[in-house]
Amino acid sequence: MELLLKRIESVPGKCILDKELSSSLISQVYLCRFNDTKAVIRFDSPLASKLAIDRENEANLLKNITHLDLSPELLYSNQSSGIMIWKYISGNKPTFDQNTSNTFSLIELGRSLYSIHSSPIPQNCKNIFFDSMILYKELLSDASNNLLIKEAFDLYDDLVDDGVKKILSHNDLHSKNIIWNSKYYFLDWEYASKNHPCFDIASLMKSFNLNADQIYDLSIGYGHNLEIFDINILQKWSKFIGLLEQVWETSLTKIVKNL
Repeated sequence: MELLLKRIESVPGKCILDKELSSSLISQVYLCRFNDTKAVIRFDSPLASKLAIDRENEANLLKNITHLDLSPELLYSNQSSGIMIWKYISGNKPTFDQNTSNTFSLIELGRSLYSIHSSPIPQNCKNIFFDSMILYKELLSDASNNLLIKEAFDLYDDLVDDGVKKILSHNDLHSKNIIWNSKYYFLDWEYASKNHPCFDIASLMKSFNLNADQIYDLSIGYGHNLEIFDINILQKWSKFIGLLEQVWETSLTKIVKNL
């Protein structure tokens, strides 16, 4: 905590730390008061610079999609100090269990996702997803990981080259990155970049364990695009996402060992 308080001294204005929200090898995230506004602050660890994410790119992207009102408002960002602050959004984590009654609408979620996917890709937006894939391939080029890398990349190459237009994709749509407060908000845009639309859709399907009827509801909000809501294709994308999670965890372990 003392080290974090020292790092806060570089932030212009008044910033008071509150409780920790999450902690990982990559970053620590806290609630805070920033110039009398309830906010969230993220402190990057040295490990963050070893990954293919780019905080300046993340900040620029957030500024470019402010008009969508689907993401946190950026309040401060300094890549050199590894600090980013955004306005706190209260809300609930959605669930889509058919056996319980809730107000969370998959149709509305599909509509919100389509708003992102149909938004123009910001000028000079870096291809963070592609850069990450290349980094993982380089890190895991040794024989012990060849089969995992080959399976993941072969499947991705097979899926992505289908003629479907690439869009602005969040690329990290698991359940912890979505909250509901009269509408949906999407958090943690560090991996957002150009990608195939099925990646985000399959991520939702996998994270929330959606069945065929629920995926149909999601598709209605999205515009009922049958080409990308083919359940068999989405299941293949879900398999790729599972492989990518293994690739990411193995890559992170290797980076840590090399520090």
